[in-house]
Amino acid sequence: MNNKLFAALFTATAVTGMMTSTSASASATTTVTPSPAIQSRDTAPDYFKNNLQNMKDFVGKEARQLDLKTINAQKVDLSNFVLKYQHDVNVFFLGETAGGYRNRLDYKSIFNGNTNTGKLFGDTSCSTTDSIANFSSFCANPNDAIAGRSKTDSPLKVGDWVSIGNQKAGTQLDFLLHSNDINGGISGTNVKTGQANTKGVWSLNDALNPDGLQHAMAYYYNDLLVVGFEDLWGGGDKDYNDTVFVIDVGKDNARALAGITSVPEPSGVAALLGVGAIGFLKLRRRSSLKVNVKSE
Repeated sequence: MNNKLFAALFTATAVTGMMTSTSASASATTTVTPSPAIQSRDTAPDYFKNNLQNMKDFVGKEARQLDLKTINAQKVDLSNFVLKYQHDVNVFFLGETAGGYRNRLDYKSIFNGNTNTGKLFGDTSCSTTDSIANFSSFCANPNDAIAGRSKTDSPLKVGDWVSIGNQKAGTQLDFLLHSNDINGGISGTNVKTGQANTKGVWSLNDALNPDGLQHAMAYYYNDLLVVGFEDLWGGGDKDYNDTVFVIDVGKDNARALAGITSVPEPSGVAALLGVGAIGFLKLRRRSSLKVNVKSE
């Protein structure tokens, strides 16, 4: 294997252009969309299935207590999570280590000030019926389905996926984790407003979270985006793998978000803390951010 270096940079000009494209309009609306149909990994695109086993290390071990430097390095700047090109957007369930929590994942898209939001997966715990190879590496704490629940609110198999449709250039995306939602959720005191009994709903952007903390880590891998959430109020065990999912926004969008102009075809495993995975959408400005990407 040869290691090659790439720079991931976001210039002030690029950020300004992205934010302008999502400015609010006078007639802004919010629409709650129906939950999309959950499809099995057998129907997933080949490029996802070909990468699936190599992405299991993004899930990793429960309660692994990542250090603050590692967590901050993968922080999402939500103002930069804007699509440069129109593209279909798909979201794939990768795995979880959530233990007693059974979380819910929603999405939010904003275009010209108009917001669409909806539930993607009502129960992001792993299904005990999954037979995928290396199941335990993806799923530390699988659960049985709750009687009477719909497919949307039932445990998932690794690689289950949904489409949130064709998103226009200039669309800003966010993903929201509702901690233990299927069991009534969790709550605490909002650190900004002082409001008690605020629901634990976590955005990619820590500034939007009621406990004021970072709850998501994000990565670019092989033209896909990988996101891991920490579901505990106050940051908990800081493992950031309580719900892990993959976002396909298209090759060109993924590379634009990561600030990458060209990438060789990686091979081998991209470990969460190792070679082959880089954070994207960083707020901090640097002269360069060098990352190792494995290639033949």
